[in-house]
Amino acid sequence: MAGIFDSVVDPAVQRLLRSESQLLVRLGETLEREQVEERRRVDDLLAGLEDLFTIVVVGEFNAGKSSIINALFGQRLRREGPIPVDDRISLLRHADEESERRLSDFVVEQFYPIDFLRNITLVDTPGTNSIVQRHQEITEDYIPRADLVLFVTSIDRPLSESERKFLEYIHDWGKKLVFVLNKIDTKTPEEVVQVLDYLQSNTRAIFGFQPVIFPVSGKLALESKLGALPPREWTRSNFEGLENYIFKVLSEKERVRIKLQAPLDTVLSLGRKQFVMIDSRRKLLAADHNRLGAITAQLTLANEDLTANFQQFISRIDNLMMELERRGIDFLDRFVRIGHLFVLRDPLRFREEFDRQVFMNWHGSIDSTVQESVDWLVRENMKLWNGTVEAFRRQVEVDARDPVLIGEVGRQFAYNREEVYSRLRTETEKRLSAYDLGIESRRIIDGAMRGVFQSVGLGVGALGLGYLFTSAVSSMALDVTGLTAATMLLVTSFLILPYKRSKAKYEFRGRIEELRGQVRASLTRESTTEIDRIIRGITGAFEPYERFYKSESQKVERFSESLKAIHRETQTITESIAAL
Repeated sequence: MAGIFDSVVDPAVQRLLRSESQLLVRLGETLEREQVEERRRVDDLLAGLEDLFTIVVVGEFNAGKSSIINALFGQRLRREGPIPVDDRISLLRHADEESERRLSDFVVEQFYPIDFLRNITLVDTPGTNSIVQRHQEITEDYIPRADLVLFVTSIDRPLSESERKFLEYIHDWGKKLVFVLNKIDTKTPEEVVQVLDYLQSNTRAIFGFQPVIFPVSGKLALESKLGALPPREWTRSNFEGLENYIFKVLSEKERVRIKLQAPLDTVLSLGRKQFVMIDSRRKLLAADHNRLGAITAQLTLANEDLTANFQQFISRIDNLMMELERRGIDFLDRFVRIGHLFVLRDPLRFREEFDRQVFMNWHGSIDSTVQESVDWLVRENMKLWNGTVEAFRRQVEVDARDPVLIGEVGRQFAYNREEVYSRLRTETEKRLSAYDLGIESRRIIDGAMRGVFQSVGLGVGALGLGYLFTSAVSSMALDVTGLTAATMLLVTSFLILPYKRSKAKYEFRGRIEELRGQVRASLTRESTTEIDRIIRGITGAFEPYERFYKSESQKVERFSESLKAIHRETQTITESIAAL
């Protein structure tokens, strides 16, 4: 079947045709895989370039579409009736003999030996606003393929609410639109003028363009052509103006111009929809970025809070050591005297008395404080995990339940985003389910003890921090007093013992202060390391989502740049068409 461009030899037209074909191919390749409908429309546009000039006749059922087509034919070939009489798209084409060929469940080609169909394909559509929703759907599906839309409306209900919505759909696709105001024979000339004014003013106000309107009576025109009515009824039908427009005003040159421009209008319309989707994705990704940023800020504050709050336990341990120092000094002051000579001469007894009066279950207090600090840290870790992930889950699921948002951003994008979050959620649940509080506490305590042992220069093997200090301080107390030497010199001079007592207290205080500093530094270091590990663990759980955000942001921007380039080329071709 010959196309509209087969007989056109103008090189400028041929160049534009090639440019437009290449543009449509690029657009089809640019659209995402999930956009099946949009890609199909582009394929239809590409195939339509090779077809004849296509006029699609639309309108509500009982508006008189069939009578208009029959009047154009001059024959009663299309069924007419007060109820919906057709449920499929009919492509009316030229052939020497009348025939029919089904292209799909909802599209049929019908061939008629009618001369004007040699240059035009006329498309008859099911009536819109019928009780059969499928009628409107298949009609809307064919609008993007039209080069020109004849919108048939009845004079007794022009621009109804359902017509206005359908006109918005046509206008959104950027289609060239011509109104056919049918059944003017049912109104007086004055009423016809009033309806025309109403239709023109409301179309300008609602859609922003000056409509081309042909007021006609399809019934009078057909009956006149068939000879059933006198010639004056043909004049009264006002049908000649519509025929002149279709068969004369739409000359071959004008049809070529419209044929070239129509796909570009659809491309621009598709582009607008794509940019709406891109903007929606940007907003959603920006929200994700803000959420990830909020998590980072929250974890930074959590790090500071955990570090600050853990200091209370370090301070409690430090206070216990200061209390130990006070009791040790008091013990040395009381026992390193001549009255306790027998105790001083027996190192084992002195050690036992030192342990009893100075420690007084001190090692149990310090061990329980360490255990309490670690239990607190483990609980805070669990709380932080649950709070962070749960808050993020609620925010993301709000987006996932929004059908408008999903429709705007594209279902595949929404699905990919939800899949990444599902993996994050699954991994988090897996981590938390394997998180044993007892094992985790033991791990932290063992790590902290190793750090403390190394700090004070002792080997690992003590049962706890309190036991470590008890051993270290008791040995130190014996070392600093020099009791054996004091006893040997006691008979020589009573002045030695006060000197030794003063020296023992001084050195004991110094060693305790040194030990306190080492313990504070070690516990601070180990708690900071553990808190950093907690924060890194939670941050790491969100890394897949961070990667998704970055990769999708890059994809969106690449998609946007490709569409912008297509949009610029579309405008360039449009300007060239206007200059033909």
